[in-house]
Amino acid sequence: MDLDLNKITQRIDLVRREKGLTQEQFAAELGISQPAVSYYLKERIPPAEIMLKIANLGNTTIEWILTGQKNYLKHKKADAVNEPGDSYDAELLLVRKIAGLPAELRSALNVLIDYMESHLGK
Repeated sequence: MDLDLNKITQRIDLVRREKGLTQEQFAAELGISQPAVSYYLKERIPPAEIMLKIANLGNTTIEWILTGQKNYLKHKKADAVNEPGDSYDAELLLVRKIAGLPAELRSALNVLIDYMESHLGK
């Protein structure tokens, strides 16, 4: 798979704009300089640790930043590399269950989650 630098930088800038941050504010959030942010928005893919910070800030994945896709629903292969612990698998299981619900139930679940976040704290 070839990575398209222009699309990657557009997705990085989308994270910045969706958060309503200037380049200076974005840099501060990432713990880097504003010239580095400018460089990553035009000419270069950030290093892994910065990509992870951008993904976390944008509540997305590095995969989405690089490819524009979030493949949460890929089936787990028996020979896949796995981290110890079950939190990642539990999150995937939840995403798969939600994705399998009819649209009206997914919508109702979304309303319920919004309610819980606003009334019970995040």
